[in-house]
Amino acid sequence: MGVDPKVVVRSRRRVFDGFFKLDEVTFSHRLYDGTASPDKTSLVFERGDAVAVLVFNRDRGLVVLVEQFKVPVLDKSQSGGWITEVAAGIIKPGETPLEAAIRETREETGFQISDPEHVATFFSSPGGSSERIFLFYAVVREADRVSTGGGVRAEGEDIRTIEISPSELFEQLRTKAIEDPKLIIAAYHLKDRLKFDPPKPQPLRPGTIRYRHKSRTGPIIGIKTGPILAVRGVDVWVNSENTDMMMDRIIGRTISASIRYGGAEKDDNGHVVSDVIADELRKKLGRRGFVRIGTVIETVPGALREFGVKRVLHVASVEGTEPGKGVSADLATVETCIGKVLDEAEKRARGFRILARRDRSILLPLIGCGDGGLKVEDVAPAVVSAIGSFLARSPTPSLTEIYVLAFTQVHAQACERAILSLPDFTRLPD
Repeated sequence: MGVDPKVVVRSRRRVFDGFFKLDEVTFSHRLYDGTASPDKTSLVFERGDAVAVLVFNRDRGLVVLVEQFKVPVLDKSQSGGWITEVAAGIIKPGETPLEAAIRETREETGFQISDPEHVATFFSSPGGSSERIFLFYAVVREADRVSTGGGVRAEGEDIRTIEISPSELFEQLRTKAIEDPKLIIAAYHLKDRLKFDPPKPQPLRPGTIRYRHKSRTGPIIGIKTGPILAVRGVDVWVNSENTDMMMDRIIGRTISASIRYGGAEKDDNGHVVSDVIADELRKKLGRRGFVRIGTVIETVPGALREFGVKRVLHVASVEGTEPGKGVSADLATVETCIGKVLDEAEKRARGFRILARRDRSILLPLIGCGDGGLKVEDVAPAVVSAIGSFLARSPTPSLTEIYVLAFTQVHAQACERAILSLPDFTRLPD
């Protein structure tokens, strides 16, 4: 005697055969008590299987997404029909899911991928549709970018490619701003993935981006990109320091460590012979064991004179915590610290006019974004806001160029958004 089948399909009839398919299926299935259900009739929406690909640009530390208008969600979405999602599309006849993932990624994002990781396969809406989605994860480099992606496609889609930081994506996840299930699943996968394989920030190439007020003369606000020791021709460098004014080790990866090493006298092999900046800072600190947040102490630039630096201003911007627990920064004090640095630099710039040694430019760090633990998306607006407040109280300053240091693309984008939020500021041609 054969085993009774769990499901018996009585009939299957296609009631609509257009771009999408609609089947009417009559069936019976085994119930949990072992008996067979009465015959039922259901409509099955058959649109084929699809792929979705979460693309992570490791060079820039950004997630590559797409945005487009979807009329089915017009009346229900938060954004009036425009949905942000991962690159996705229908698997064409004869294609494997992998081949479709590679094609859709290239068409929609402009990146060429070859071996994406298969994350999951799931049904999009099993109550009414047979569609399966094959979700992939792909890591790319800038060298893999073969086109700009997006644009108007033959199918009539109008796609915009967008790139955001993982922290921005996870914040959207936390605030329930993501409406695409593929992106929700992919975001959770990425969040878990980055816990064990965090991306290493890739420095930008050294460069300068400048902005100026549209209708009046005045100082340039700009961004210096790349490592700080690649910056040239800025008169005053600012070092974000702890309340103990103890500079980071020379082998450290912080701005403090870079300034300390860059200003030191070194032998032919690059070994430090005289720790010029750190020694003078300790001397100027004197018997004080610590200083208050916002305290500014000036030192000589040491060997940084070769870079065009005239002086270094050290500002206490992070608090020392218990031994062994590092330092912590408070976003509420960022604007105050930057304001005090700018006021101090301006006072010195005006004072040196008589001696024809006028300081014209200053380089500000995104304080608190390193060991301080603050997010660049929060710090950049605070730094730029402090610059705006300084210009409001000093409309014709002696400082004619105020730069913010942006090590990575994420830093640069955050700085640019903040600068362009200032009233009537525009980017100057490169």
